[in-house]
Amino acid sequence: MKWLGYPIYRLLFAYILGIVICYFLELQIRYVLWILVVSTLFILGSIAFSRRIFLLKLVFSISALIFFCSMGYLNLSSKNPVYKELHFTNHITAAQEQLITFKLTDQLHPNAYNERFYAELSQLDGNTVTGKALILFKKSDSVSHQLGDELTVYDDISNASDERNPGDFNYKEYLELIDVYGQIYVDENQILKVTSDSEKTWIIGLREHLMMALEKSGLKEKPLGMIQALILGQRNNVDETVTQSFRDAGVIHILALSGLHVGIILLILRRLTSWLKRFKYGNWIQSAVIIVLLWIFALLTGMSPSILRAVTMFSFIAIGMNVKRKTSIFHSLALSAFVLLIINPKLLFHVGFQLSYTAVIAIVLIQPIIYNVIKRPRWKAVDYFWQIFTVTLAAQIGVAPLSLFYFHQFPGLFLLGNMLLLPVLPLIIGLSIALLVFLLIGIPSGLLVEVLNRSLEWIIKVVEGISSYDQFIIKNVYLDQIELLFIYLFLLGISLFFYRSVRKSRRERVLLRKPGYNFHIAILALIAFIGFQSFKKLKHNTEQFVIMHQASGSVMSLSNKDEVQLLVDFHTIDSLRFQSSLERIKSSTIHRGKTITVDSLWNKVNFANQEIVIIDESGIIPLETKASLVLLSHSPQLHLDKVITALEPQIIIADGSNYRTYVNRWKATCEKRGITFLSTYDKGAITLNRLEVGTQN
Repeated sequence: MKWLGYPIYRLLFAYILGIVICYFLELQIRYVLWILVVSTLFILGSIAFSRRIFLLKLVFSISALIFFCSMGYLNLSSKNPVYKELHFTNHITAAQEQLITFKLTDQLHPNAYNERFYAELSQLDGNTVTGKALILFKKSDSVSHQLGDELTVYDDISNASDERNPGDFNYKEYLELIDVYGQIYVDENQILKVTSDSEKTWIIGLREHLMMALEKSGLKEKPLGMIQALILGQRNNVDETVTQSFRDAGVIHILALSGLHVGIILLILRRLTSWLKRFKYGNWIQSAVIIVLLWIFALLTGMSPSILRAVTMFSFIAIGMNVKRKTSIFHSLALSAFVLLIINPKLLFHVGFQLSYTAVIAIVLIQPIIYNVIKRPRWKAVDYFWQIFTVTLAAQIGVAPLSLFYFHQFPGLFLLGNMLLLPVLPLIIGLSIALLVFLLIGIPSGLLVEVLNRSLEWIIKVVEGISSYDQFIIKNVYLDQIELLFIYLFLLGISLFFYRSVRKSRRERVLLRKPGYNFHIAILALIAFIGFQSFKKLKHNTEQFVIMHQASGSVMSLSNKDEVQLLVDFHTIDSLRFQSSLERIKSSTIHRGKTITVDSLWNKVNFANQEIVIIDESGIIPLETKASLVLLSHSPQLHLDKVITALEPQIIIADGSNYRTYVNRWKATCEKRGITFLSTYDKGAITLNRLEVGTQN
């Protein structure tokens, strides 16, 4: 594929490499700056003398790659708030309440306990600051806040939870990737001042007007939530059961406003503006009109990261489609990725960014291969459904490894769901846009509302039916980063091989060329993947004693090479949360591939010939024995000095079932007595093997 030889791809690779190096490896900024300066001098020098000389041409090429690699590193490092003097993280007083002023900018879907917003901070203890934080209001306070409200509160800024147990979702890292560096739990009595923003931008006013018009249009609750999500990007009113059904059926991408919807809108706009091609420079005029309308749509939906990414990508694709050059789609993808990563290099690590570009690249590379496996159908209807089938299959082949890596499950009935819904999705989007236009200009829309109600209720019923077949959902599949790399090397190599090699003769026979380097890369990646899988199975026969972090509960994990015994105390947790918490603990990386048994946690546990004493909320202390390790569970009210004197422990551990104030007090006592104190709040899961426990005696 000759387009791979274009400089844009090499420079993009170098830029991405710099971002990856910065993410995983911390270097001195001054060294990277020196590398940037030196590479710039080499570039200018090679241009000044002559790039026709082979050696100088080589120097120019290498220097350019190093330059863009350095730029990627510096761009990502510049996003670190440490280098921003006004960022609020540089003015926080840890674990202390401060006077904070912030403005609500984005509303998130509420969870079971809190209404959630993102907010821009402007004042901290009277000092001007910048930066975003997550704001949480208790639902029990029944306080309603709107986007644009400015609040002054007296509260503390805390960190979101990180990876407390091996394999847990790192919420703190996720928030930092979207430039959110703290969270504030706001109680009603801590709010000192609220100022509502009466002057809203025209686009926000238009969105709110359309939302209100939809609510009054006669749409039923579930169809209303779907249209607000599909067209306006507002998912707050989507029923939780509907969201879960779409996720289990493998069609969540239909519900979440993303590249699929922007692509459909692009095709609709191309059809509606096709008459512009009659004019001189009609192709360019059409592209400009489409791009303007796409960005108005992005503003209307709130410019979420997924929409920003999709509209940027399809803006370049819109131009590429009118250029009418065979390889322009690849250039469009590369340029859009380059622009997005220059604006925000953190996008490279966003799951949505990875899924979007992987899906589009897979469609471009793999769909033609699958589509041309059989003779093109003569009937347009059959050909239409065959195209949908091949596009869906190609996209799912592309995103399946990422889905397994991040979500550890894969919907087996994704083809059925997509084959049923994708053919009607353009019609639904078109009718929904028409409804918004009718409501905006006052045209009667009763018939259109009835059609959408019936259509969307049918879609919901179909998706619920598909998602009910739990046995077709592939769950608990775990991939390492190395395995993910090998899988994509295999897919890329085999796709490039067939992309070049599969040809149609006049008799519609598939002709294959001799294997090239692409095919060899695919085979080597497959061999490496199998070898890595075999290496993972060579487990060391070690025994581990781990105290897991669990809010409102206590969990001990005792394991060897093949088995795990979980000792749990969830007596204060309701049955629904009990099951979800237990499943999360079972899915920890230290438990994968092992036989798991679950038992109750009592007040004494023996491990590696050591006795561990557990003191729960009853405060009962077994005075007849000594213990090298004591676990404090469920906030017992006790005098820790007496416990230390009676049991003579070497290590005292407090897990996540305890109040933080108790933990801080116990920590101070242990420091005075010279006892090692560990807390899962600070350390996450605490691992003590046989040697560590024994050496404490």
